[in-house]
Amino acid sequence: MEKRVCFAVFGSTNSVLKAEKVFKKNNIPFKLMPTPKQLAPYCDISITFSESRIKDVKDMLNNANIRVKGYYIKNGEEYVEV
Repeated sequence: MEKRVCFAVFGSTNSVLKAEKVFKKNNIPFKLMPTPKQLAPYCDISITFSESRIKDVKDMLNNANIRVKGYYIKNGEEYVEV
């Protein structure tokens, strides 16, 4: 079974940088990636991570008071909000 990747999309680069620190502090593997064009009206950079960590990521970013515009999973050519 193919592992799906989640995208956390933010409203600003500053929020991405704050979130990056939280990911590192909590030892959650991630990558900084260009935001897909379909999701790009907010910020040019997103953080991607394993779908299996979605609850952990939502909880830790919420606890760190970092606003996320949305969480998405790529499903074929579409991005589905989760």
